[in-house]
Amino acid sequence: MTQGFVRYILFLLAYAPIYIIAALKTIDKTVVDATGKRLTNNEILLNNIVPIFLVGFSMLLVIYFLIYSKLSLRPKGNPIFKIKSIKPQHKEYVTYLGSYILPFVALETKTVFDMIAVTFMFLTIGFIFSKTNLIYTNPTLAFFGYDIYELETDKGEIYDCISKDTFIANEQPRGIKLGDKTFIISKWKNNN
Repeated sequence: MTQGFVRYILFLLAYAPIYIIAALKTIDKTVVDATGKRLTNNEILLNNIVPIFLVGFSMLLVIYFLIYSKLSLRPKGNPIFKIKSIKPQHKEYVTYLGSYILPFVALETKTVFDMIAVTFMFLTIGFIFSKTNLIYTNPTLAFFGYDIYELETDKGEIYDCISKDTFIANEQPRGIKLGDKTFIISKWKNNN
């Protein structure tokens, strides 16, 4: 897969909590019509097509990323870094929550114009997100055990990395390049 496609998937994945919140906010709990007759299961499902889509889309994004990271983080063909120092960057999640998640939760989605405004804001943030190195700031990945690190190599290069592993100086993880100086990194028991 191309870096651009993976960056876009990471952007969409970062908003999985918002999709779930939007699904909960838009669910139609109506089970009877205006005459008091019980709706069929098909009618209930049709009334809730948007929330069902949002939950399904979130699940597909998570499954895709987990499969991609498992298949792509192989010992061969990925760059190796020799760690000089590595620092966790937990504060990035708090910044992300405050500046991206909370404004979306407060937005109204009752009219077509509300939805157009939310979509425009979402696309604007997506453009900025994909053009910068903010793709590693992804709270959904935190749910799956990934953490954010600032890694300095023995050559003095600085990278933003996400990983499920913890590292110490002189270790040599391999990485998948996500963008300019941004990687998913992993330990390997051997270098085969």
